[in-house]
Amino acid sequence: MTIQTFCTSGEQEDVKGAVHAVAGVLALAMATYNITAWCYRRQRHLGANAVIYTAVAAWEVKQTLHHLRRMPCELPNAA
Repeated sequence: MTIQTFCTSGEQEDVKGAVHAVAGVLALAMATYNITAWCYRRQRHLGANAVIYTAVAAWEVKQTLHHLRRMPCELPNAA
């Protein structure tokens, strides 16, 4: 499989979705840390990071769902 094939819409959507899901979990962890740290220390950069990482986490959820929706749906055979 080539990079061009992999990047084609409809190809390996489960892998692409998994990558975005992992990125979303990581962004959520970073957002959680920065929100918690901002609550205790009220430093401007922590607040900015919290907003940015929360937005990134939301974006990654959107991208994960996008790839999951593009996966082919196989229905079981009705007997």
